[in-house]
Amino acid sequence: MIKSIIKHLIYGIVGGCTLFVMFILFLDLTGSDRLYEFFDNFTIYALGFVVISSGFSISSIVYDIDRLALWLKVSINVLVGFGIFLLVGSNIGLISFESPTNIVIYLVIAAIIFIAVCFGDYLFNGREAKKINAKLKEQDTE
Repeated sequence: MIKSIIKHLIYGIVGGCTLFVMFILFLDLTGSDRLYEFFDNFTIYALGFVVISSGFSISSIVYDIDRLALWLKVSINVLVGFGIFLLVGSNIGLISFESPTNIVIYLVIAAIIFIAVCFGDYLFNGREAKKINAKLKEQDTE
């Protein structure tokens, strides 16, 4: 169990760093004025992205629990991940609660990223399952 938690934590750190760099590139390519704010508070934002990503990643450990229904696993992962996103994002200034529109925009962006990561995991795990099934068939024919 500890090994799995550490693995998910490492995935969260890698994912947070990657998303942070992609976010900075996006701000730069769009010419956003917020880019300078991120450089002024680089460490805070970088750690914030790592904590947020780790929240989603570590909470995905519920998928290893067989006795829980899939809808419950997804709900736990989403609620914990988005809860951490809202808490950390608002504290570091990533999310502004000045208008409901800002909150919705950030939640939609986070949801798109979350769905993309889940879809990537789905494709990767499907490919791995096909490889394992091919090896099992090969062993059966021998």
